[in-house]
Amino acid sequence: MIGLRYSRLVTARPGPADYTDHAARRPMPGLQCVHTRFGIDSRNHESDTYPRDTSKLPHLRRIDMNLLLTFDALMKTRSATAAAAQLHKTQPTISRELARLRHLLEDPLLVVTKGRFVPTERALELHATVREALDRIESALAPPEAFEPARAEGVVNIGTGAHIELLLVAPFLERLRRAAPNLVVRFQSVHGDVEPDDLDSERMDIAIGLFANVPPRFHSLSLFRDRRVCVVASRHPMAHRKRLLLEDLSAFQWFAFARMYGRETNFDRLLGAPHRLAFSAYLSGFGITPYVLLDTDYATTMPWRVAQVHARHFPLTTIELPAPLRDIECFMIWSKRQHTSPLNRWIREQIREILAG
Repeated sequence: MIGLRYSRLVTARPGPADYTDHAARRPMPGLQCVHTRFGIDSRNHESDTYPRDTSKLPHLRRIDMNLLLTFDALMKTRSATAAAAQLHKTQPTISRELARLRHLLEDPLLVVTKGRFVPTERALELHATVREALDRIESALAPPEAFEPARAEGVVNIGTGAHIELLLVAPFLERLRRAAPNLVVRFQSVHGDVEPDDLDSERMDIAIGLFANVPPRFHSLSLFRDRRVCVVASRHPMAHRKRLLLEDLSAFQWFAFARMYGRETNFDRLLGAPHRLAFSAYLSGFGITPYVLLDTDYATTMPWRVAQVHARHFPLTTIELPAPLRDIECFMIWSKRQHTSPLNRWIREQIREILAG
């Protein structure tokens, strides 16, 4: 209990002042007794086994926060009985807590005058600050208010890979225009495996793609399953093929995207060395894909859902890929730091509804 006197044992070099083990009547080297009012502290002066406490707030650390609640109730009610009822405590408990506060603050705080508590100048001064602090703590600990998208502001950073931007952006922007017009969204390209640094920092709030390995410290949600297809111009010499075999892959010129250059890709993991896709070009982004396909004999791969969107606007043909490359799953991932954010949760729900359809 705060305010009682304890003996504190501190290691030190043996000396004349060493205490004696009275049971054995022999010296106890290295032990020296130091009295303190606030607790027992063992410290090794020979080595810094326990680092010195350099934290601030020395006065706050001495006080049980419940004492401040009791003080606030007493200042409001000016009655130990009424304060006890307000805090669901007994009157003797309130009296003991007031006594502790008086001792710690070295001030009577509340004095009885004509059967009622009257605060001292110190109490009046203290209560103005304590009341504001308690209100702020209560507000911080309260559950968050219901999220209102219309009042949301700021920038949301979303990373998209595997052409997913084509499926997401238009309906997502339309939802933001109607429900959250003050939000700004910034899309970024991601390729292959997720970059943990992007999500650990504030560079990216959410990432969406065909991620083969998601670090366990991130949250993830499967958005949809699809199949990967080969896409070529309708005039391509191989456009008549309905399905490709593994040995057919080497007959195509393939392009990928710049961030895949020099890295192990999903294709490498799925195919192995004998049938590895040999990329001879790396584009800067997904947006120019159909234009490159139309004017060359190159081929690329993408989710079937994305290929159908391109096919509505460009004369492109899809060809089924060999089984090892076919099945894909699109994930949305985000950091634990963002998991409870009302804004991030709302954005995730919009993405889920759009892409899961």
